[in-house]
This record gives sequence, C-alpha cells and structure tokens, in this order.
Amino acid sequence: MPMTRFAASCIAVLLTVLLPSGAMAQRAVLTLENDTVAHTDRDYTNGFRLSFVFDQFSRDLVAARAFAWVDPVLVTYGAPAGEVKRQFEWIALAQSIYTPDRDTRGIYRPGVDRPFGGWLYTGFNAAQETGRRQLDSFEVQLGVVGGRLSLAEAVQSSFHSLLGQSAPVINGYELRDEPGVVLAWERRWKFGSELGNGFGVDVIPSVGFTGGNVFTYGEAGAIARFGRSLSTTWGPTLIRPGYSGANFVSTNPAAPFWGFSVFGGAEARGVARNIFLDGSTFGSSPSVTKNNFVYDLIGGVEVFNQAGFMATATWIHRSREYSTQARAYSDYGSLSLAYRF
Repeated sequence: MPMTRFAASCIAVLLTVLLPSGAMAQRAVLTLENDTVAHTDRDYTNGFRLSFVFDQFSRDLVAARAFAWVDPVLVTYGAPAGEVKRQFEWIALAQSIYTPDRDTRGIYRPGVDRPFGGWLYTGFNAAQETGRRQLDSFEVQLGVVGGRLSLAEAVQSSFHSLLGQSAPVINGYELRDEPGVVLAWERRWKFGSELGNGFGVDVIPSVGFTGGNVFTYGEAGAIARFGRSLSTTWGPTLIRPGYSGANFVSTNPAAPFWGFSVFGGAEARGVARNIFLDGSTFGSSPSVTKNNFVYDLIGGVEVFNQAGFMATATWIHRSREYSTQARAYSDYGSLSLAYRF
C-alpha cells in the first residue's frame, strides 16, 4: 500500500471511528517548544503538540479496537517476557515553525538562508511496553507543509506582536504549500539499578526510523537518568525530529506515588530528507545544502506521579543542520505537561 494511502487510511479510521463513538481519553498532553529561552529567533523556532492518550482499554473498547487495527504494523519482535501495557495517543493538533535568520529584514540569500516554513498536522501514536524493559511505538502524522496553509506565518506574526517585536517579512521566501506524511517507528530499552527507598538510576537507549516527504531519517540515542520511581516513565518525549517517543506512563503500585528524574543524553540522526532544508517536494522553492549527520544533546528534569500527572522541562542543543548555518549549533527549550482526567 503506498505511503500516502496508508497514512490517509489511518487518519480516516481515527476520525470516523474513534471520535464519533464517544471515546474518552484518560490523559491530555501538551508540549511547547521555543528558542526564545536561548535568546534566538531562527531555524527551529517554535512548536506545540496537543494530544490525548487512551491507556485503559478495559474502560474504552473503541480505543482498544483502534489499537488492534494498528497493531500489525507495530513491530515488537524481540520483546522480553513480562507484563504488556498498551496505549493509543491521538495527536489532536501540532505545529512546527522554521525560519531563516533574517526573518524581520525581508532580505534573503538563496542557497544561504533557509526558507520559511511550517508543518501543521494531526495523527496518532500506538505504543506497547513489555516487561517494563522495552517500549515500541508507531506514529503517523498527516497534515500540510508550507508558509500559508500551515498557519506558520500567522502564528509567528502573532507571537512577535505579543512580544512587542517586528513581524517576520517573508517576501515569498518560503516553502510551497503541499500535503505532508510522516511514518515513524521507535524502540526504547530500559536498563536500571535500584539504590533503595525508591531511588535508582537507569539508561534508556533507543533506535528508530522516520520516513515521509517531510522528514526521512534514521536515529539512535540514549539517555541516563537518576531519580525516584523511574519505572513509571520512559524519559522525555520531544517533537520530531527531536528525541521523540510515546508519552508513555506505566503506573507501578509498588513504586513511590511521586517520582522525579534528572536526565541527560544524546541522539544522532542520519538525515536523508528534511523538507525545511531541501525545499518543496512538488515544485521549486528556496533550499539550502543540508548536513546528513545531525546530533542533539539534551538535558532536563521530569516530575510525575502514579495518577498520570507529569511535567518535563528539557534543554536541547542541536548541531549544525546545513552548511551555511550562521552558528555551529542551535538551542531551544521544551516544556511538556500531562494530566489525567
């Protein structure tokens, strides 16, 4: 089945079967990302993602059926023995915005300055934890890329106005509007050691692949954590192409009710396509020469409890993404909040 047809079918099932049936999400997750914390306004400059998680299938048979429909493409080969937990996450609305360094001047250098563009999408993520030691997830994103239909220009202008800054001047230096599809699979493993009284340390390596006309890359990374009740979570979930995952919370009655972790790690990506650097797929647009190898260094803290509340703050240091990038890196911050109904 062609990629676009498969992704469209996935979204159609979600919208026509899950929503009208009165399915009730158990958790809401909001992620906000911005480079204002690094006092910059360029490259990946803003992102948000609002999603609803269904993780109690016994209470919600519709969500269970939706997961069962996706299950054949959720690769869990090699999973260890042990308890299996599953969740279905609906990405209600998400957006990422990318800008050139000179977006308030309106004077751009083709081939040097990256184009202005945004990615507005919806989708879903299906995830399975096995034995509290392996987490597999499969995600579909479907939306629109460009400057106008993605609402990137409108959001960026409003945000600048809110801060009392000059609005970006695009002058046509943007990606053309086009449909976008992203399919992603990821696996995480957890190796930990208990230190007593609920405290512990763990290491979570991960591998994955993302494909589509928006992003295509392979990834490998790992984070190390110190904290309490670490069996409850799997570390941060950032907006792609950052250190992504499944917003998975695995309640553990034997663990302390409140937990936290301090974490740090890295992820490397081999990038075959990034539409925000390579330019539009179906027509001419500005573009720059991308780097095929990019890495992120991440660090942060998370606080959570067994009732499903979670707050995570992350700092991301990203290596140079294209050859003419003004600086050898870019930094931004991420804040994620989860609340159980």
